[in-house]
Amino acid sequence: MKKRIFFDKCEEMRFISHLDMLRFADRLLKKAHIPMKYSQGFHPRPKISLGNPVSLGTEAYGEIMDIELSEMMTNEEVMSRMNSAAVPGFSVKKVETIEDKRSIVDIYTNAIFEISGRKEDIDKLEELFNRDEIIEVKEKKGKVSERNLGERVKDFSREGNTIKLELVNTSPNSFLILAEVDVKDVHIVKKGYKI
Repeated sequence: MKKRIFFDKCEEMRFISHLDMLRFADRLLKKAHIPMKYSQGFHPRPKISLGNPVSLGTEAYGEIMDIELSEMMTNEEVMSRMNSAAVPGFSVKKVETIEDKRSIVDIYTNAIFEISGRKEDIDKLEELFNRDEIIEVKEKKGKVSERNLGERVKDFSREGNTIKLELVNTSPNSFLILAEVDVKDVHIVKKGYKI
């Protein structure tokens, strides 16, 4: 039985990395006595999968986790048990039973972000997002590659010193680097997904 869990990750939990989030989920599900299905092999792991990684320090709302259960449970019971652990900065908002074989990253590609900061930093980002092309150049093992990140920006708008963005399978951090804005000088919130 496959469950899709929608959760919020904020406060201190925003400093949990993607890998640590998997470990946290494993411990939380054990503590909540949720009967998990495990992988086969020498090192069985609980069947948990997350969406695209959220950058460290980013608040995230409406994040998604898929789990596979070894026994029947109602969605309400899964949500109640997970929230009973009362972990500060983590809360389950909704649980669905799913039959879909596709992964989270295949379905939920477009994420909504808000970036707030000082006027001069938001000005730099706005100038970047207004370009016809946003070219990122990377060098790896002596090979130089280019990609147009502008193709991944589906929508953007500015209100005061906040930029709202819809990005396809991309972290806003890539754009901060190109705009020469330090991630420590802005506040990033992932508001969920657009389907």
